[in-house]
Amino acid sequence: MRKLAFIPLLLIAAQAVTVSCRMAPSQDDGDTVAAKEFYPPDTAALRKAAANDSTVIKAVTDSADIFVIGPASTKHEVQLLSYPSRRDSTLYYKSRRIKVRGNADVGHVVRAVFFTTERGDTIVTRITELKQEAANVSHAPQGHAH
Repeated sequence: MRKLAFIPLLLIAAQAVTVSCRMAPSQDDGDTVAAKEFYPPDTAALRKAAANDSTVIKAVTDSADIFVIGPASTKHEVQLLSYPSRRDSTLYYKSRRIKVRGNADVGHVVRAVFFTTERGDTIVTRITELKQEAANVSHAPQGHAH
């Protein structure tokens, strides 16, 4: 007899569970669009966020003829790192009679002069050390002060 009393209760509970899910309010808002879609974007905030983004690589203008002597330099080859970024490196053979003015050890800022052979190889013929103060000076033409 007790089993018969529980069966109607179970049927009511099962029906309540299945019906309650179907009776949930609808989230269909139709053609409603958020107000922020109607206004133009705040470009100042976007530029500030882009400037503060650390993943963006900043554009660096490297010198065309000023380099830093790299650690892979040997007796016969010289590694030249781009100046000032030191991101790009190239390895050149030295000429037999390379002329060095100043110190051309690893880490020194130098100006290199190249020569192209008949076979198309590019070799370094002259290296001139630049002092750090002179290397940071702009190469733009300077006017005379009166």
